[in-house]
Amino acid sequence: MVHLSPMFDWLAHQAQVSPRKLALVFGKQQWTFAELDDGAARMCAQLTAAGVTAGQHVALLLPNGPEFVLAIHALARLGAVAVPLNLRLTPAELRWQVTHADCAALLHVDDTAPVAAELAVRRINLQALPPSPEAGQWRRRPLNLDAVQGIIFTSGTSGQPKGALLTFANHFYSATDSAFRLGVLPGDRWLACMPLYHVGGQAIVLRSCLYGTAMVLHPRFEAAAVAESLRAAAVTLISVVPTMLHRLLEHHLDSLRAPHLRCILVGGAALSPQLARTCIELGLPLAATYGLTEAASQVATAAPDEAQRKPGSVGRPLLFAAVRVVDAVGNPLPAGEIGEITVSGPTVMAGYYRQPEATAQTLRHGELFTGDLGYLDADGDLWVVQRRSDLIVSGGENVYPAEVEAVLREHPAVADAAVVGLPDAEWGQRVVAAVVPAAGVQLSPPELIDFCRARLAGYKIPREVRWVEALPQTASGKIKRDEVKQLFVV
Repeated sequence: MVHLSPMFDWLAHQAQVSPRKLALVFGKQQWTFAELDDGAARMCAQLTAAGVTAGQHVALLLPNGPEFVLAIHALARLGAVAVPLNLRLTPAELRWQVTHADCAALLHVDDTAPVAAELAVRRINLQALPPSPEAGQWRRRPLNLDAVQGIIFTSGTSGQPKGALLTFANHFYSATDSAFRLGVLPGDRWLACMPLYHVGGQAIVLRSCLYGTAMVLHPRFEAAAVAESLRAAAVTLISVVPTMLHRLLEHHLDSLRAPHLRCILVGGAALSPQLARTCIELGLPLAATYGLTEAASQVATAAPDEAQRKPGSVGRPLLFAAVRVVDAVGNPLPAGEIGEITVSGPTVMAGYYRQPEATAQTLRHGELFTGDLGYLDADGDLWVVQRRSDLIVSGGENVYPAEVEAVLREHPAVADAAVVGLPDAEWGQRVVAAVVPAAGVQLSPPELIDFCRARLAGYKIPREVRWVEALPQTASGKIKRDEVKQLFVV
């Protein structure tokens, strides 16, 4: 693919054309694009002095914060490849990723130093780097859009994680896609409370820079802190997963009605039709989206006006994304029939790093076979049903956990639920549910099962219900279904 590459990297460009415009807010700290660019230049000089060179793979063991944002821009300017690491992983899991990704160095801060010390790789503490007099030569560098920006590991909810190779072109077209669907306003401020090691978090860093708009970064998702930012920081867009949205609705509804807020982008996990309808009935600017790491974030999005039309749909594919729904041999299915979702276009990754078999299985004939199940309706809107790996087959019948979970959540005694399949000698798999109870409401498992019986076919009804305080989740808000299954192991 041939691209007309920008003359300089995106941050250098924004510092040149909008030097005084707000770029980053983190707590009480603020940076303009000129200040952020200066920080990136200084970090380039420091990293160069520490031995980081173009082409190297550099692991990022960093919490959300200015150091992470600067590292993304600095490594891009250096021509090094960023390998963000999930802080919630064990040292053994991190060690595997660092080794697998051939990382030449690892960037950390004081808070992550103890874990960094357990990893067999050269460590660089960003907070301990001495100043370098060479920052001036790192003010701007050419950017090759076809170069790999980062290796982002998939969530790994089942099986070994895979490192998706994402190029600058992938991010550029993803940002353009999102801009065409959601729009860009000069005063936009995008609140990022998801981890920056997740593709959704990094997308906000790079998009905000490309758009010349501000990012309001939070260390993590804390409902009260996010609500305060929505009220007081003139936030116009926020990215959340359904669990985050549910907590804000339950405890901080007024913040979601803040006058500046024009878009609540919900993705990362299936958005139930019930939650979508609740937001629409409250008049909230909900935008349901479907995306994945391998496609640099967004693939299809129902903008707020579109989400009102079809609660539960993720809307039509974005400008540069082509979506098909196919059967087991790759033939396109007619409208309304459930099959595997495929994606093609310039946002699709270059492949998985050092995993040729997985790459060949996932990228076929120019298409990304996502492993997700869904259907396109007669209007061309996409409905995501379930991840294929989560599908339950009981007595020869397909059971989509998302459908059963949606019914469970309809009951006022249920705050959240996760449905999985367990091995069964007679049926192949039996349906079971882990349920988080709503505060102040009591219900017995048999009563909840009876509630489902009136709303679901017999083979879809949970055979067992366990009450739990919280559902095990990845940092991106996806249910760890393998851990849910362990809850039922006696």
